[in-house]
Amino acid sequence: MDQSVTGPAATAATPVGTWTEELLLERGTYTSTLRFTPNGRTLLLAGPRPGCVGAGSWTATGPGRFSFRLAELVFDPDGTFTGWVDIEQHVIQTGDTFTSSGVSHVYDAGDRLLERAEVAARGIRRA
Repeated sequence: MDQSVTGPAATAATPVGTWTEELLLERGTYTSTLRFTPNGRTLLLAGPRPGCVGAGSWTATGPGRFSFRLAELVFDPDGTFTGWVDIEQHVIQTGDTFTSSGVSHVYDAGDRLLERAEVAARGIRRA
């Protein structure tokens, strides 16, 4: 899959664009907004908690499949950095929807591992 191709025809076959993602965890369901760029970057525009953002990369792994990895920065309500989440997802994309699964590792501000979580998600491309 050519990640450098841009335009309407490319976005139907690649994740390029902005997506609303519903995260499914044992403790609940959360929503985030992701953007996949034509040059393989992944941006977390709005995380499941207010003020959370992040960045990473995506790679095509086969027809209708890609993986992404990103670091989500976590802040408390007054803007203090409290930790980060290492997110890795393996995705099956069908047009403007996807399902994914992977593992997230949650760290505190001192880089101590607090939690390892299995995460499933589903996404829809925004118009």
